[in-house]
Amino acid sequence: MRLQAKTYYPNTTLYSDRMSTYWSLSAALDPWCVAQPEGAEDVSAVLKTLVANDCPFGIRGGGHGFFALSNSVDEGVTIDLGYLNTTTYDAATKIASVQPGSHWQQVYDTLSPQGVTVAGGRAGTVGVGGFLSGGGNSFYAASHGMACDTVANFEVVLADGCVVNASADENADLFRALKGGSGNLGVVTRFDMYAIEFPNATDPAVWGGILVYDLSAGDALIDAMVSFTEAAAGDRNTSSILYWAYLPALGGMVLNTALENTLGVENPPAAEVYLNISGITSNTMRRADLAVITEELGAGQPAGLRNDWRTLGFRNDARVMRFAVAAHEFAVGQLNATMTPDSGFNTLCMFQPLNNVIARHGADKGGNVMGLDYWMAGGDGIMFLATLAVNGAENEANAAPIMKNWTDSVAAYADELGVGWGWHYLNYASLDQDPLASVGPENIASLQAASAKYDPDGVFQRLRTSGFKIPSGVEWLGSD
Repeated sequence: MRLQAKTYYPNTTLYSDRMSTYWSLSAALDPWCVAQPEGAEDVSAVLKTLVANDCPFGIRGGGHGFFALSNSVDEGVTIDLGYLNTTTYDAATKIASVQPGSHWQQVYDTLSPQGVTVAGGRAGTVGVGGFLSGGGNSFYAASHGMACDTVANFEVVLADGCVVNASADENADLFRALKGGSGNLGVVTRFDMYAIEFPNATDPAVWGGILVYDLSAGDALIDAMVSFTEAAAGDRNTSSILYWAYLPALGGMVLNTALENTLGVENPPAAEVYLNISGITSNTMRRADLAVITEELGAGQPAGLRNDWRTLGFRNDARVMRFAVAAHEFAVGQLNATMTPDSGFNTLCMFQPLNNVIARHGADKGGNVMGLDYWMAGGDGIMFLATLAVNGAENEANAAPIMKNWTDSVAAYADELGVGWGWHYLNYASLDQDPLASVGPENIASLQAASAKYDPDGVFQRLRTSGFKIPSGVEWLGSD
């Protein structure tokens, strides 16, 4: 095999070095070996070898997947795309070409000096490959759509080893299915993305930061999130994230709002619904390079812990958010009674706006398979994320039912009010949430058709054992 020198085995330094670079310890499994290709031809050689030997495999991009089997395997080979980590920009075509093994911090650091950026992760530590293939919610969602909608072309290695391009003009059905379809159709080795120009190329700054509030501001902030979500189409350059963080090291529960304006406008009118709420105890808002803002957000989720994330979507409704916050406090009480003294656990209860304009951008750009087009037909929504970070596998296992009960109770309450969606954002979903089963019947059918056409032997359904799979039947998790 041509990759023998770039294949690492257990009990070697290079193997251990790669295992140590996983963001979440939950995801760092023990494959039979790690294959590190350096380009599309190498990926092709790896896939041909694995398929010929009927060998299970997993795919790792930037290594930010959080759960076991998200981006690696125990019984099989991990295809580690860490060497595919370059970013280039063509000023003539205004296309930025980004490789899947990069992290967004690297991407922004490369592009900003050229006066441009792309729709990428809001935490610099997030990897490129999984983020884009899962959809990608960015600061530019309201102005440009989900990050996958800003991809002009995918270079992808298919199950038979062929290297093809997928764009609106070439393999258009594959192009659409790759936008939110995760690793089900091939190994993407390059994303050609439409670059976004900063208003002033010599000052590539955005306005952003984090506001910390007294906990008494919670109800007002939830109302602000509802109003902001409704009005997001009016100012498509300002984004917000509202979250309660349980951080014992800082004394307990902390209430935060992260705000950004991608044009660098300070204190834009759309942000006033948050800025005018009393009780701000800390304010880091400023104009800064995008990489600086994403580094600040990423610092709140450090590497080296075990992680459990769960997610769901629901209609833009303050009642559900208030219920989720109360359920979070109850879950924290249960966790405090369950975790060991050295667990170091922390949690997040996070809300993000989903204005219908995001789905419209996707439709205007040829569509994707994320499912927002299906669920947002009834109006704007909220993306809810519950996270746990903790030390120790036993603590992680003991916390799992508490985390599931928390998010299940929120879903049940939303359904009781008639505002539940049944949708799970793939990049935040736990393995048992099966997000591709929630994207709507037409999108599931598109994925199944693309799989049958481009992977007729089902290699990425049968041998790929990392990540989420395409539902095999007509049943799906949503409800009409």
